[in-house]
Amino acid sequence: MKNLVSCLAKIKDPRKAKGIRHDQTTTLLIMIMSIMCGHTGLNAMARFAKSHREELAEVMPLPRGKAPSSATIKRLSKAINFEQICKAFNKWMIQYFKEENIAIDGKSINSTVSSCHDSKQNFVSLVSFFGQNSNLIWHVGKLENGKSSEITKVQDIIKKLDIKQSVFTDDALHCQKKTVKIIIESDNDYIITAKRNQPKLHDSIKEKTKTQPEDAFSWKQNGHDHSVSCRIKVWEAPSSMTKQWTGLSKVISVTRKGVRNGKKFSSETYYITSLKTSAYRLSKAIRGHRRIENNLHWVKDVILNEDNCHITKTEQAATLGVMRDIGFNLLIMEGFKSITNAMAEMEGKI
Repeated sequence: MKNLVSCLAKIKDPRKAKGIRHDQTTTLLIMIMSIMCGHTGLNAMARFAKSHREELAEVMPLPRGKAPSSATIKRLSKAINFEQICKAFNKWMIQYFKEENIAIDGKSINSTVSSCHDSKQNFVSLVSFFGQNSNLIWHVGKLENGKSSEITKVQDIIKKLDIKQSVFTDDALHCQKKTVKIIIESDNDYIITAKRNQPKLHDSIKEKTKTQPEDAFSWKQNGHDHSVSCRIKVWEAPSSMTKQWTGLSKVISVTRKGVRNGKKFSSETYYITSLKTSAYRLSKAIRGHRRIENNLHWVKDVILNEDNCHITKTEQAATLGVMRDIGFNLLIMEGFKSITNAMAEMEGKI
C-alpha cells in the first residue's frame, strides 16, 4: 500500500532545476499540514512554515533550516500540474475503499467565475465521490463549466473508477439513461432524484404514486429552526420504465412536511433506484446524500475558507481545492468528527 508521501513524490516538478531550493514534495506536505491547522491561504501557509520551521526541520529536509517562502509556495501552486496531483490523491485514497453508499456532487470554486452575466460564463468545479458513512472523499475530478458538463464528467469517472458493489446517490442532474446504464455496467447500484428534467419519467412516477405502495417508512428530522415529518413510499417500477432505464427496480416518493425558519412547508420528491431493498434502507441512503453538502461542501466553504479564496486562475484554484481535500481526509482518518476542533488540536501538536 502506497502512503500519501510516495503518491505525492510521483508528481513531476514543473520548476527549472537551477535555483530550486525546497523539495517539491516537502513543500506540498507543508502546505497540506498548514491547511490541517487552519492556515488555508497562500500567505498564511508561508507564515505557518516560518513559525514552525524548527519542528518541521526535525522531520523533513529544510535547506539551512529555512522554510519555503510565500513566493515559493505561490509559484509552486501555480506551476504544478492539476491532473498529476488529482491522480496522486485518487491513487492514494482508492487503496482504503470499503463498500458504502457514495454521494456524488459537484462544487464550484466561486473565485474562478468569469463572464458571470453572459453566455460565456465559466468557472471551475470539483466533482467529489463522498462516502456517506466514512465521511471520506474517495475520488475527485475537475471540470470547467465553459468546456464540459458535470453529467459527462461523472459518466467518465464512473467508467474508470475501481469501485464495485456500492450505491451511487445523485441529484436530478444525473437522472440520465446513459448514466444509469454506466453505473449498472460498472457493477454498482443507484438512487437518483427524478424531477421534470425527465418529464415522462416524472409524470409516470407521479401516476404510480396514486396506487398502494409495496413498502413505506416514516421518520422525523429535528434540528436548528426546523422540524420535519418525512414518509417514504416504494413501488415496483412499471415495465414501461424498466425497458428504458437500465437496472431500474423501484420508484420512490418522499414527502416532507413541517416548519422551517418559522414557516410551514410541504414537498414531495421522486426517486428511481436499481436496489431491491426495504423502504427503511432506501430512506437511509436518501438522507445520507445530504452529507456531501453538509459535511463536505459547507466545511470546505466555511471552515477551510474556500469561499474566501481569491485565486482566479482555474488550474491553481483546482489544485488548492484538491489540497484541501487531502487535508480534510487526513483529519477524518485521524478520527476527528469536527474539522474545527481537529484544526485547533493539530495546531497544538506541531
